[in-house]
Amino acid sequence: MPQTLTIDFRQPVPLFPLPNCVLLPHATIPLHIFEPRYRKMTNDALDSRGLIAMASFEGSDWKADYEGQPELRPHVCVGYIMRHQRLDDGRINLLLQGTCRAKIREEIPHHPYRQAMLEPIECESPMEIDLVEHRVRIEALLNDPLLKELSSIAAVQNWLSREIPTNALIDLATMTACDDFDDRYAMLAECDAQARATWLERWLTATRQTLRTAKKFEPPPLADRINVN
Repeated sequence: MPQTLTIDFRQPVPLFPLPNCVLLPHATIPLHIFEPRYRKMTNDALDSRGLIAMASFEGSDWKADYEGQPELRPHVCVGYIMRHQRLDDGRINLLLQGTCRAKIREEIPHHPYRQAMLEPIECESPMEIDLVEHRVRIEALLNDPLLKELSSIAAVQNWLSREIPTNALIDLATMTACDDFDDRYAMLAECDAQARATWLERWLTATRQTLRTAKKFEPPPLADRINVN
């Protein structure tokens, strides 16, 4: 994503709702676009600002009205198309990077895909000095030997040695390590960076405690050689 990208919220943004899918700012997700309406959405986005807002369905009623306009959860993540590949049959592979948290203010009638006027829920990036104590505690947890046994936590290590802001680290760690839809959505809807940092600390601490408990009940290792007469 270009560092100079700014989003004009005076213009509608395409909505791409998916079940049990949340994108957070700074993170990226690969998408395979095959439905005709979303092919149109993607091509239109590529021809304009390259923006798509990832949305989530509210409840399970969407299953009965998928082709219509089932209710959406209010918070979305505005994503920018970093890369794309058009296939011969019209399908499109793309990599979407989250740019900012936003809220649906009003849906705009549009066909064949949905659009909405959005409003950002974070107007300014948090100051690093306000998150420094959280950063120390989060990095200590991410470097914990027990937590590092998890492949998802180990993957986050790639960002600890880089000059990455704490706000971005929190979103990337949440997106990588936590696969619970409701937790991810709660972090998307949370506009306060310090509250997100506190949640991540608690989640990592609870996960570590779960691992410690599981270790206590592990069966002893089998002997290398077992003689059976």
